[in-house]
Amino acid sequence: MPTRNLFKGVALRSMLWSSVGAVCLCLLMFDLYLIADLLDHRGELELPSDAVQELAVLTGDESTALVDEMNVATTVNEEDAGILPTVWWSRDTHWGPVLAALYRNVGMLRSNSNGLICLVLTALVIGLVRSASTVRARRMSNWAGIEITTRLRRALHRQALRLGPGDLKDANASQVLTLFTDEMERVRDGVTLWTYRLGRHPFELLLLVLLALSIHPFVAVQCLIPLGACWYLVRQRRLRFESSRYRTETLAEAEARLLAESFRKTRIIGGYGMVKFEHEQFRTHLDRFHANVLAIKRRENVSGWFSRVLVIFCVSIILYLVGSKVLRTPDDLSLASALLLLTTLLAMHWPLDAITQLWFDRENASLAADRIYRYLNEVPEVSQAVGAKFIEPLSHVLRFESVTYKLPSNRKLLNKLDLKVPAGSVTAIISMDQNEARALAYMLPRFIEPNSGRILIDDEDIAWATLESLRAETIYVGGDDPFFTGTVLQNINCGNESFSLQKVTDAAKTSHAHNFILKLSQGYETVIGEHGESLDAGQGFRLGLARAILRNPALMIIEEPATALNDDTKSLLDDAYNRIMADRTILFLPTRLSTLRRADHIVLIHEGKVRAMGDYATLVKKSQLYRHWEYLRFNRFKELS
Repeated sequence: MPTRNLFKGVALRSMLWSSVGAVCLCLLMFDLYLIADLLDHRGELELPSDAVQELAVLTGDESTALVDEMNVATTVNEEDAGILPTVWWSRDTHWGPVLAALYRNVGMLRSNSNGLICLVLTALVIGLVRSASTVRARRMSNWAGIEITTRLRRALHRQALRLGPGDLKDANASQVLTLFTDEMERVRDGVTLWTYRLGRHPFELLLLVLLALSIHPFVAVQCLIPLGACWYLVRQRRLRFESSRYRTETLAEAEARLLAESFRKTRIIGGYGMVKFEHEQFRTHLDRFHANVLAIKRRENVSGWFSRVLVIFCVSIILYLVGSKVLRTPDDLSLASALLLLTTLLAMHWPLDAITQLWFDRENASLAADRIYRYLNEVPEVSQAVGAKFIEPLSHVLRFESVTYKLPSNRKLLNKLDLKVPAGSVTAIISMDQNEARALAYMLPRFIEPNSGRILIDDEDIAWATLESLRAETIYVGGDDPFFTGTVLQNINCGNESFSLQKVTDAAKTSHAHNFILKLSQGYETVIGEHGESLDAGQGFRLGLARAILRNPALMIIEEPATALNDDTKSLLDDAYNRIMADRTILFLPTRLSTLRRADHIVLIHEGKVRAMGDYATLVKKSQLYRHWEYLRFNRFKELS
């Protein structure tokens, strides 16, 4: 998946909001440090008189310098001075000047009670800002995931429309559905987590490290070394455990399948006196299964104890390093500063853990995106040729000249097939492998292309015809074509408002769909499809015929339903065929014997070539292959042979 998609638009704004939340976390921790330090020193500061001048510069209060000039005392005591002691102790840190500027400009910070109120309110505001920025970042990361998957779904829909018509085995629909739902959800979740975590946790970790170093660089580095080593060892242990658990679970599943085998072999076990042997085998596999399950639990416990002991050891080292520094040199590292340092180190756990998980999330999303992009990058089999021209409707003859077609598996469905179909005739195309006949039919509206050879309509190669003009006069009616979710009217006119209701009604009457449509709850305005009323196979097929009749094509290819139809539907279809066949060329892919009998010609394809051709009576008498084909499909007693 292109990384640039994750660094623009809503995704980029989500990262920026996440960064704001990270900054707020550090500010909130620092504010809590000021509160803790204020409660610790209670605004009391005792300094030698020679430090008064420096204090006056920090606070901007020139009156304090008079004490030094008058030599009244050798020390200066400040009480109820708010955060002044913190300002003094922090004067040499990176954030000392900022804190001094706040003390000079915010009057409430100069007394204990007002300073506490000010710091608490500041913590509240920072907390609210962090909460709002986090919510905003999560929302925008969700939008980013939806935005990217919506764009991918549109591209997937366009690609499915390009590749779908050439899918002989209808495997494309299930593949696209999996990509459209399951894989898209993985991509959306991955993008959402990636944009949120990438914007928040690395930056948050960096700020926490900088904050720890600014408190006391030497102690911070001493603490970061065992902390980093602990995180690395725990992570490696977790990875090894997950790998080991996967292998053990695989072995356990294999043993479980072996245990289940006996449930399917009870007849053999009882018939051959294998009960004792089977009990022994079952006990052996059951013991192995229990051993594998116990091994998983044992490894899980060992891994958990190892991680906990390592964390406790790491925490003990950090507490010792920080505590010893506070005890030895309290002026160098105050109690509040130590607490801030410990809190900062503790807070590093969550971004470290999230950064580790970040790569797994990206990997899962990338695998799903890879499958989607591989489908999107497939080249459609059919495309309009440069310089394509309008083709006239079939009026004389349809010819197939040395047509060869191979499946992607390289199996030949058609092998240098030659066929001539007179215009105005009714021809049935049959084959031992239904895909051979279907491939021949799919080539006429150019759903698929021959690998070699050509197809001519009145001596014009359809490969050089515009797809619009070819498909306007060559309509394919699938026996099991689904209908769209929409009104009956929309399903017949396909959303083309140029077809009047009267023309739609006439087409429906011709296909004998009009009567059952009127019986629906709202007639032609009835919503059908997945979220509407359903139709049976015969009704759906007649609806498809009406859709084709409305366009009045010169060449109509009709694949009959594989589903068995009732007698009433069959008689209606026979009458509809009589009306349709007038003044046009019909190619049937029949599933009914009556359709074969009405055809002028029956073309039998076997192993990619035309093996027999003639009317029904001729083929029954002269073609053994045809009789075998008919027996396999229409003889009700074939299952008894």
